[in-house]
Amino acid sequence: MKHLKQFAKHMIRKKLLIGTGSFLIANIIPVLIFLVLCTLLMAVIGALSGSVDHQHNDQDDDGGGGYICSPTGDMNQKEWDSYFKHEDRSGVFKGYGNDIIELSEEKGIDPILFGAIALHETGYGTSSGVVDKNNPGGLMDPATDWQTLQRFPTLKDGLEAMADTLYNRIIVDGLVTIEQLGEVYAPIGAENDPNNLNKHWIPTMKKLTTNLGGLTMNCEAEDHVDMEIIGGKSWVSPYTKTITSGFGYRSGCGNCTTFHAGIDIASAGIRNTPIVSFADGKVTISESNGTIFDSTLENMGKGYGWYIEVDHGNGIKTRYAHMGKKGIPVGSEVKAGDVIGHVGSTGASTAPHLHFEILMEGEKVDPMPHVKSFLTGEKW
Repeated sequence: MKHLKQFAKHMIRKKLLIGTGSFLIANIIPVLIFLVLCTLLMAVIGALSGSVDHQHNDQDDDGGGGYICSPTGDMNQKEWDSYFKHEDRSGVFKGYGNDIIELSEEKGIDPILFGAIALHETGYGTSSGVVDKNNPGGLMDPATDWQTLQRFPTLKDGLEAMADTLYNRIIVDGLVTIEQLGEVYAPIGAENDPNNLNKHWIPTMKKLTTNLGGLTMNCEAEDHVDMEIIGGKSWVSPYTKTITSGFGYRSGCGNCTTFHAGIDIASAGIRNTPIVSFADGKVTISESNGTIFDSTLENMGKGYGWYIEVDHGNGIKTRYAHMGKKGIPVGSEVKAGDVIGHVGSTGASTAPHLHFEILMEGEKVDPMPHVKSFLTGEKW
């Protein structure tokens, strides 16, 4: 009887174990496997998402979606600090955000653009050039015939040198857009870029400036204007239709008279407002003529200052002079009403205004008959 009881207990335990094992196999284990797989999948997704920007991968091979401007026109301090107060996002630049802002204000350049270039050119503050040589801008050493990176005593010294370089490129040379700067920093097809990595520079810069809160200067999104098109032509100044000087001879130089070969358009507050193309065409000149001093900042210069010429075909060209800075580059295809530059007072100018000319077969003609349809009811 004792043996029978022991055998019965053994069989019960075995049956319970088998039943429990079957239950686990049928119910619990599949759930555990499912949970493990979900955990692994979430880890993979997290790793992939973490590689976007936060892990310093801001590339966008399709060219990005264009510029993103600061909604207020001012720096987004929160977004800026999200980079320059954290070593994992800005490397050696941690704590240098205010220095970049101060240098930008001193040089009249966009701190967002300055900061983005510094981050991108140094692998987010981790490259050997910035870590070992305090060189944040890839500046080459003139003492070595521009063959090696320049070494600076401190990172602040390196940032000051970079600010000077950006001032020369943006303010002096007029390379005000990311595309124009990309031609200098990362030219496509350069001999030292056999793997064509430079193609990432522009889209990456667009994305990074967006992450920093948006551009605060030279922001193309602010340049979009809706212009009235009449017969395939557009008025050239969205800001005003006030003409301050007409075509022809005028006095004002003592005992002499001068010939004014275009019309001047101006009114209070016109500085930095857009200039648009009169008609469809192609930019053939985008440069400075004579000196480019701004009359309101320095002594008046000579000539057009910064100006653009657009070839409309059939022997017709238009010129837009005294711009505040260099306009869109040569070779740009434009439509009537497209923004090509901004009003300034460079060259032979006494105040901000747009000097507009029309040339037919090389001869300057009175623009008024060609623009009068836009001035109906206006006194000039």
